[in-house]
Amino acid sequence: MSEKQFDFSIRMDKEDSVPKEEDFDFAIKPDTKGPKTVAVLMLFGGILLLLLAYGDFQLSQKEDLTQAEIDIVLETPNSDIDTEITTEDYQKFHDSARQGYLIRGAGLAISGALIVLGSPYLFMLNRKGALLGIEGAAIGLVTGVLGSVLINNSAEQYLSGALLLTYRILMYLCGVCMLVCGALTSLPLLNARARMALNGGHKVKLATNQDTESE
Repeated sequence: MSEKQFDFSIRMDKEDSVPKEEDFDFAIKPDTKGPKTVAVLMLFGGILLLLLAYGDFQLSQKEDLTQAEIDIVLETPNSDIDTEITTEDYQKFHDSARQGYLIRGAGLAISGALIVLGSPYLFMLNRKGALLGIEGAAIGLVTGVLGSVLINNSAEQYLSGALLLTYRILMYLCGVCMLVCGALTSLPLLNARARMALNGGHKVKLATNQDTESE
C-alpha cells in the first residue's frame, strides 16, 4: 500500500482573524401595566378614605351620643378592666375629641378626593395622576396624624384600659397607612420603565462596541 500524505494548510487572513464589531441593542420597553394597576388601587384606596372621612365628619358634628351608642362602645372595655368607664367620661371624651375628628375628616376627604381624581389620569398614563396621588397622600398623612393625636390626647384624659390602647393604635395606624399610600402612588415615578410609559413610551437603546486589536 502506498502511503498518502496530506498536507493541510490553514490560511487565515488578517481581517478574518479579528472578530467583527458587534452592536448590542438593548431596547427597554415602557411598563404600561404597572401604572394602570396602581391606578386601580388608588381608586379603591381613595374611596375608602372618603368613607372614613364621612364617618369622622359625622362624629365631629354630633354633640351628644345616645345611651345606646355609648353602651355599645363601652360594653367590651368595661368587661375587661376593674375601673369602669362611665357614660359621662365617654361623653366628655367625645366632646373633647370632636375637633380632632373634624381635622382628620376634612384632611382625609381632601386626600381621598385627590387620589380618586388622580386615578383616571394615571390609568391613561398621565404623570399628573401620580402627582395628584402623592399630594393627596401627603395631605392625608399630615391631617390624619394631627387629628389622631388630638383624639388620642382626649382619650388619655378621659379613657383607660383597652379603649385607650385602641385609640393609640389607631393613631399610629393612620400614619402607617398614609405612608404606604404615598409610597404606592409614587411607584410609577420611581420605576424607570413605568416612568417611560408616563413620558410617552420612548425607548432607550444602549449600544456596546467591542474593539479588538489585531496582532
